[in-house]
Amino acid sequence: MVFIRPSRLNPRPRHVAACFVALVAAVLLPGMLTIASEPNGSAASTGEGASLQMTDAQMKMLQLLQQRVEANPGHSEGWRSLGRLQNALGDHQAALASSMRAIELDPFNAAAHFDVGQLLKALGLSDEASVHFNQVHKIAPASSYAEDLRAQGHPSLAPATASLGTPLVLKNDSATGNMAADSPYSAVSSATPIARVEGEQAVTPVGYQIQSFDGSDDLEQRFLQLESEAEKPLNRLRVFIETGVLYNSNVTLTPVSRELAQSDSGSFQAFASPDLDWKWIRTENSRLGPMFRGYFTANESTFQEFNMASFQPGVFGERDFTWGSSEAIGRLEYIFSNDFFDGEQVDDRHAVTASLTVIRPDLDAIYSYLTIAQANFRDDGVMPSQTSLDGTTITAGTSRFFQTGVDRLPMWSLGVDLESADTDGDDYRYKSVNLHSSTGWNVSERWKFIPTCGIGYRDYADFSGPVSRNEFFWRAHGRLQYAVSDSFVVALVAGHDRFASENDDYDTERTEGGVTLSYTR
Repeated sequence: MVFIRPSRLNPRPRHVAACFVALVAAVLLPGMLTIASEPNGSAASTGEGASLQMTDAQMKMLQLLQQRVEANPGHSEGWRSLGRLQNALGDHQAALASSMRAIELDPFNAAAHFDVGQLLKALGLSDEASVHFNQVHKIAPASSYAEDLRAQGHPSLAPATASLGTPLVLKNDSATGNMAADSPYSAVSSATPIARVEGEQAVTPVGYQIQSFDGSDDLEQRFLQLESEAEKPLNRLRVFIETGVLYNSNVTLTPVSRELAQSDSGSFQAFASPDLDWKWIRTENSRLGPMFRGYFTANESTFQEFNMASFQPGVFGERDFTWGSSEAIGRLEYIFSNDFFDGEQVDDRHAVTASLTVIRPDLDAIYSYLTIAQANFRDDGVMPSQTSLDGTTITAGTSRFFQTGVDRLPMWSLGVDLESADTDGDDYRYKSVNLHSSTGWNVSERWKFIPTCGIGYRDYADFSGPVSRNEFFWRAHGRLQYAVSDSFVVALVAGHDRFASENDDYDTERTEGGVTLSYTR
């Protein structure tokens, strides 16, 4: 399946400018001064604040980057790009100020920490440089920046796991915008408005991503509901609870995550996921009542800031009817979600889902749905027009269960989902398409193997960074389960999610594996 990037078919002016800057940089930068990490390119060899005489093309490129940060002063990557060009042109003071501004706006910007460390090292401030090198190792220990530091003789000064608390909290002097007089950075230039470094401080990560990154979770939930209704039609209370222990190589990829962090934040993780509904009113062909879903995790102490609690109470109503020669079930549900990280509330969400399940005469089933969700996050970021995650998400999809007539492989499913996230912040607004499939192999009377896979593409057409964050993603998961009884199932699970992006800050992956126990009533 081939996905075409809409932004390349109809590029916006900001994308044209970004492409032009990247092209000019690729042609000109190799011929400029080497970066400050090389001895001959240090500030000491050119004089403090010195600049080379620029060509017209270099001046044009500098102006473009300056215009970009003027238009988007709250965008970290814009300041980092400006700092790299200023450094290549020999203006090391301005380069350091721009790079430090990038860190102030985004303390998780490992690339900016790398740049600042190289600049400080070239200025002879080895101790201060080591602080930023250590942050690179803590934020992105598996990145190319960390590899470069190890090759340069700067090994990690911290345990080789990613630290997802705020690496550095940067504040300017409230009166002047400059550094405190006793700051070690003040030796660079007393007139340069560079932020000073204070102690580490915990931060609550906020944002949203989809738990399975496609519609397979909705499909599985609906299948479990139908299965319960068919097998135990007299039960008013339906209960499904899954719990277990997993090893998760990237605990930052929660159902509610601010970034697809490039990190080795691996941790053992206990989880529980309940799904309950009570048919308070029940007639021959209608059902109405309250429901509750949730998602709860507990990580190792190093990553307890990502201990998640998502409470999702709601109400549902559904009705059976005949549609031609097929049987149909229409369902409408409302869910109100409150999400917490380590006890701190990060957002609340309202979601309404309308769905239709059609069971054909040949027993194939078709499931279609439309979900409209409104999210409100407590943290809108430093520049809400770019960083706010508040907004409306619309998701629509359809899936089909195919009967095979084979005892060992009785059914398989294929589905497609379309999604549009209209966030207030440009950097999180996207449209996506996802294709997913699953099946179930009856190995024996009690053993069953369930493989699932998915593939998709997200287009962040309004992303304000110089490098596109569009993502091509795929997932492959497997579940080998043993039915202890009609109610209890034990399973070995494993899976891998891959998010491929041209922007290194959003290129990441996750591998999970462990043991689960599920109870159905």
